[in-house]
Amino acid sequence: MSPLDLGSADGRSPEAGGGADCVPRSAGAGHPPPGGRRIGLISNPLSRAFREGRIRLGPQARTLPRAEPGTPAELRAALADFAARGVDLLAVQGGDGTLREVLTALPAAFGSRPRPEIALLAAGKTNLAARAVGTAGIGDAGLTRLLEAARHGALRRRVLPVLEVTRPGLAGAAPLRGLLFGAGAFTEAKRLADARLHGRGVHDRLAVGLALAGVALRAGLDRADPLRRGAPMVVAADGGPPAEGRRFLLLATPLDRLMLGLWPFWGEGPGPLHWLDVAAPPRRLGRALLAAWRGRPAPWMPASGYRSGHAAQLAIRLEVPFVLDGEVFEPGPDGVLLSAPCRMGFVAP
Repeated sequence: MSPLDLGSADGRSPEAGGGADCVPRSAGAGHPPPGGRRIGLISNPLSRAFREGRIRLGPQARTLPRAEPGTPAELRAALADFAARGVDLLAVQGGDGTLREVLTALPAAFGSRPRPEIALLAAGKTNLAARAVGTAGIGDAGLTRLLEAARHGALRRRVLPVLEVTRPGLAGAAPLRGLLFGAGAFTEAKRLADARLHGRGVHDRLAVGLALAGVALRAGLDRADPLRRGAPMVVAADGGPPAEGRRFLLLATPLDRLMLGLWPFWGEGPGPLHWLDVAAPPRRLGRALLAAWRGRPAPWMPASGYRSGHAAQLAIRLEVPFVLDGEVFEPGPDGVLLSAPCRMGFVAP
């Protein structure tokens, strides 16, 4: 396997920082623009809270531009309609996957118009994004809190880089956009959660904790488990020397917090992407997990195959599936290229 060219998909060189702002020019930090906010509502009818009948929307929802798209094409059409109607605050009712689909569709739907700020009405299985940027709640109660805060200029606002994943060599594949990328053992943890936990009603932080613990126990206790062998990958950060070999785990995110107190990132470097690269087989995995949970790497970890840092771009050549915000995707023939060229505004009451 050979490393990827670290130039971006459009030929630009990597830049540090979070890229250009994609927030509305008229929206200040917590203050509505003249004439008030124009709020649109996207709901995912397939999200867990919807399917469990826990979401009810009252008459106030009918006064808003709103849509319940069931396909990516319907989502793009709904967002294009919102753009034409001047929506500058987009309420997203769903989970991490719903947010990923919205972030992916926004650039084409809004074109040269300023992107809307996003408010989350968390209704998914894990809701990592909501724990990182805040949420108004779900259903009519959450929407009421959001509308009241927007009306009084009381929204808390964060501007964060958004992860962009391109798949070079995959014809017709538009960039994916989200907040958390994972491969290797992370993909296995996702599959474990889907197969054994979500179907039994285990969700949110408990599902994440149990899935991660299950994968760690397998890799730590059963030295014959194929999971320990990892998968061949080539990883290069910002044009630096590529690390080639079998990898047990790869993570990348532009967020500054995750969940369960876990923060397995350290090191330096330019750019908004935090990344973790663990060689296979993982050495002293139990001690490494404890150090990661504390957010303080042990001195022995770099020499034992645990690398971490910040980057503007990560070029990854891999032939195994990866996870982006809770969904499994196939890489392109030339792997994937991770960057964060754009920042988005997120608001919550």
